[in-house]
Amino acid sequence: MKALRLLVAFLIGCCMVLASSAMEQISLSIYVHEGNLNGTMLTGAQVSGQDADGSSMTATTDSNGVAVLNGVPGTWQLAIEKDNYQPIELTYDATETEEVAAYLEKTASTDPISLTLYVYEGNMNGTALSGVQLSGKDAAGGEFSATTDASGSAVISGTPGSWELTLTKTGYVPVVNLGFEATESDEVGAYLEKAV
Repeated sequence: MKALRLLVAFLIGCCMVLASSAMEQISLSIYVHEGNLNGTMLTGAQVSGQDADGSSMTATTDSNGVAVLNGVPGTWQLAIEKDNYQPIELTYDATETEEVAAYLEKTASTDPISLTLYVYEGNMNGTALSGVQLSGKDAAGGEFSATTDASGSAVISGTPGSWELTLTKTGYVPVVNLGFEATESDEVGAYLEKAV
């Protein structure tokens, strides 16, 4: 009878050891956004780091912008990076399985970009306007000027960031100091209204 009690106690002890070692691992689901915590979810962001035991972990955000890391609870060291974004490093107290969020900001590029600006009469569905004078400054303060061609378009180039544009044409109300966030080469539209 005593041997049976010892065997039962041993089996219960083994089950408790197995259960506690299984509980040592937790999962952290990291939602990675662009720009801020309300930004678009980022796919392909690399999340890596070490758990509380110093074991390496790595995952890549999926199509939903989520990466899942598994490790021993405690203080985790994490790094999140993606091409064309500023990497971040975090220290996180991971004590239980949970969902958390982080965000990456785009790196500021100084490579020149080009905007093709289409100008219309009256509204964005109006007739293309040729002969519209475009002038302004790029994010570095560099000045540009161009004139729309027969298709109502003109190409301007400069440093990415906040641009100011002025559009003028005789017989039309000018658009002065139009602010525009130019972050990449793109095609954009504007319109002028006839002067009364």
